[in-house]
Amino acid sequence: MYYEVYVDVLFVKNLWINAMLLCLTAWAEQEKIKFWRVAAAAATGSLGVCLLYIASAWLSGIHYILGSLILAAGMTRIVCSGRNGFLRRMFCLYMESFLLNGLLQYLERFHRLGGVWFAVFSSISAAVLMAAEYIWRDIKREKTRTFSVVLHYGACRIRVKALYDTGNGLYDPVSQKAVSILDGEALERLLLESGKERLMRCIPYDTISGHGMLEGYVLDGMELEAGGEKQWIPRPLIARMPNKSRQYELILHRDLLSS
Repeated sequence: MYYEVYVDVLFVKNLWINAMLLCLTAWAEQEKIKFWRVAAAAATGSLGVCLLYIASAWLSGIHYILGSLILAAGMTRIVCSGRNGFLRRMFCLYMESFLLNGLLQYLERFHRLGGVWFAVFSSISAAVLMAAEYIWRDIKREKTRTFSVVLHYGACRIRVKALYDTGNGLYDPVSQKAVSILDGEALERLLLESGKERLMRCIPYDTISGHGMLEGYVLDGMELEAGGEKQWIPRPLIARMPNKSRQYELILHRDLLSS
């Protein structure tokens, strides 16, 4: 038994797949994609695969594996010229290849992937992987901006889930202090259990969704916990959240952590 392999078809299919894998790898590593580099690397890898197939009758299994590793290293070096993280990028390329081929093999069960259909379904699969990586990176980024915060006010201590928001640029116009936004229920509990007189400040705000005045208070302190480290912020200014947040009880000011 023998199989006929058309080298030109093999070259084009590998060129297409290599280009998508290299774009996915650069996307995952947040590298700037230079399409001439991607094209050169994909063509090099595709040509190398064709040569390996032609010489497969004279190569042992270990030689074929070594040849594949050399091709992967060469493609990675062409696309990502930086020296740092080279092995991580190679590992990422193999993971992208594993996931993309897994999706294509699954889709093969429903429709034969040949010609135009191969290009269509492989492109859709690459887009799905890119979207999944974007969501994963967004979740990872959000975790680095999430804190557990203990608010101190008089006799009351409450712990809330906080988000460090670079979009929160609210300041008190009188003292010029940064203002963080606290959920109304949490603020009410803080005020009731503190045993202190309510000394309210009026803080004007103006956003796309609306404008008006917020009810603000100066607390005794705020203790931030993240990554096993704690940071104490004395006398922070907080204001009542105009709308209830579904995820976070406290929205930290963008300048608060650097202050």
